Amino acid sequence: MAKPKPIRGIDCDAAAGTAIRLVAATRVGEMCALRDKALDTSNPEGVHDMRVASRRLRSALHDFIPYLRKRRLSASLREIKAIADALGQVRDQDVAIIALDKLAAKAPPEVSPGIQTLADIRRTTRNNAFTELTPILDQDRLGQLRSEFLKALDGALTPAHGGKRSRQSAQMAGGLTYREVARDTILERLKEFEKLSDSLYHPLEVKPLHKMRIAAKRLRYALELFEQCWGKPVALLARKVAALQSELGNLHDCDVWIVDLGDDLAKAAKEAHPARAEDADHSVASLWLLAHFVKLRTKHFREALWRWREWEANDFGGQLRRGVQVDFSAAATATGEGRIASTKNAAPASARKV
Repeated sequence: MAKPKPIRGIDCDAAAGTAIRLVAATRVGEMCALRDKALDTSNPEGVHDMRVASRRLRSALHDFIPYLRKRRLSASLREIKAIADALGQVRDQDVAIIALDKLAAKAPPEVSPGIQTLADIRRTTRNNAFTELTPILDQDRLGQLRSEFLKALDGALTPAHGGKRSRQSAQMAGGLTYREVARDTILERLKEFEKLSDSLYHPLEVKPLHKMRIAAKRLRYALELFEQCWGKPVALLARKVAALQSELGNLHDCDVWIVDLGDDLAKAAKEAHPARAEDADHSVASLWLLAHFVKLRTKHFREALWRWREWEANDFGGQLRRGVQVDFSAAATATGEGRIASTKNAAPASARKV
């Protein structure tokens, strides 16, 4: 996965507008620069890298929208979402194909052919999605998007004159700093994340867990985006959030598989005609996969729950709230870098036995 480019020249205590434009311009350029890699059919990771870059861009814009005139960016936001969705359609199939190929290799002999058939179906779907992606990533189209986005961004950063203005717009006009925007954003994302934590106590309720995963992702991206304003301690907490997000993501993947396989099996059971040999292989594979993902879901849920218990036991949320009130880059050692680092393996082994 491509790492985000370091954004040079940001002064966290200077006017927020300058930094916001620099971040947004860097992120859109980063996404567009991955176009050729995404269209390289020999390496599916290119699609993944460009998709992640589009997510970073959209996450940053989501964080900045309260401080912008959103209407100026509406057309660009729709185009960026269309790109992200098209990349997602391809990447989702790539992930499924990789998983099915691995499972086919270790499945019992009577199951493996059916799994390979399912993988082949996914390959056809993937090829169709890639065909639809290609014109969306047309070089001229991306160049126009980038140009229009930067122009719209300049307009969105210009405070409205007269009429009704948002509180944030008024603050921007009054000299809100990038650090203040960063602090407010991180605290808001943390609040959203913690509010959804009860989802882990209701393991069979899929939608709330999915919402918590999204909240964790947004908090992680915000921490990564703004970490240079506070330094290493925030980066350490970002990694803690990333680990929990990863388990929630694995859990969500299992939920998607379980629903899809269950629907396929229910549909097959209602078919009136006698089952063909390939249909029988398909059903056998689907049953085996359903049992596999139900078992795997339990594993990922246990891991996510343990990571949340670690978060609570070490008061990472409290550390983050206190941390963004000070300048970690100037006083990291004295204000918490050592404290956060020391909790890396603080949870006892018994805590993992959930």
